[in-house]
This record gives sequence, C-alpha cells and structure tokens, in this order.
Amino acid sequence: MALNFDEFQKVVETAQQADAVKADLKRALRKVSTTLGALQAAVSEVEAMLADDYVSEPRTRKPRTPKAESEGGAPAKKPGRPKKNA
Repeated sequence: MALNFDEFQKVVETAQQADAVKADLKRALRKVSTTLGALQAAVSEVEAMLADDYVSEPRTRKPRTPKAESEGGAPAKKPGRPKKNA
C-alpha cells in the first residue's frame, strides 16, 4: 500500500482550518455571552426603575474645597494665558 502524501497534506490543512474556525467561533460566542449579560443587567435595571415603588436617590455634591494658596499669601495662579497689561 503506497502512501499518498497529497491526500495526507489536504487532511492536515482542513484540520488546521477547522481549528481556526473553531477558535473564531469560541471568541465570537464569548463576546455574545458577555453582551447578553450586560443586556440582561440593563433590562433588570430598567425593570427596577419602572416599578411602582421606585424612588430615585437625590444627588449629592462633594463639598467645595478652596484652592491652595502659595507661600507668599497670594492666591495660586490659574492655568492659561496671562492677561495683557496694555
């Protein structure tokens, strides 16, 4: 029985192509499952907001802190272009 290397090479090439296709499908499936998870989370948030007993939380601001002054007691310089003294 003689070995036909051309047929063997074709079998190896198709197997490599099948592995590449399988890897691409796995990557795409991972992206789809991640997207579906995010979509499910968004839908549950919307359902919670549309519920009859939903009350939004009031927004709170951080307290303002005055800008640090330089050592000479003068206020720190603001960034940007200086004013013209004309």
